[in-house]
Amino acid sequence: MGFSIWNIIKSGLLCTNALMILHRRRFLTKYGLDDVNNMGCDPSEKPLKAQVIGLLQAVQYLKVPIIVLNCITILFELVFGGS
Repeated sequence: MGFSIWNIIKSGLLCTNALMILHRRRFLTKYGLDDVNNMGCDPSEKPLKAQVIGLLQAVQYLKVPIIVLNCITILFELVFGGS
């Protein structure tokens, strides 16, 4: 596996997939990452935690585009061969 733009795009897609599968109620509630309002303190006191929660919530809106990108990636790998 060489270092190329295509491999960087695939690794970014894999990381986005990993963030998308985190279930809010079953997993994120244990660590207090389910909602900014349920942090137990002011979001300005823990800005990194608030940004992580915002990122996790934003990724949930990308479900349809990520499914399309996954399909395109699979097709490219099938047609052009994986490296």
